[in-house]
Amino acid sequence: MTAEEGAAPLRELGDYLIGSHHRYSDYYEVGREKIREYARAVQDAHPAHHREPLVAPLTFTSSFGMLAVVEFFVAQRIKVDFERILHTEQRFVYHRPLQVGDRLYCDVYFDAYREVGPSATIVVRAEITDVAGEPVQTITASLVKATGSR
Repeated sequence: MTAEEGAAPLRELGDYLIGSHHRYSDYYEVGREKIREYARAVQDAHPAHHREPLVAPLTFTSSFGMLAVVEFFVAQRIKVDFERILHTEQRFVYHRPLQVGDRLYCDVYFDAYREVGPSATIVVRAEITDVAGEPVQTITASLVKATGSR
């Protein structure tokens, strides 16, 4: 996926973006079937993800977090070809379990940018909170991309 036409390349904006923030434009509601579907997709057979009361698998929010990261780059009008990004590290901090009915919000922060040779490392953080603003998860991801022509 590529951000909108007319967007600036990340190389020109990397240092400028450090410390910037974007709140995802919608919320995500945790549903019973979504928990079961995700658990099947990642082959997690633990009963907590298939029998009531359901608790979501630990990495359940990773797809929601990535949607928020993509929207962050589009909102900042930064051209990033996500098909050419290598996801090198991801860290989850769990504040509480995810349960059916949770309505989640995501704030994305651009924490670091560093160019080394022909590539750049980008560190983004997603702070996921519930409807009361209480922390649910913090996801930090390191992404590596080529700084060449693409």
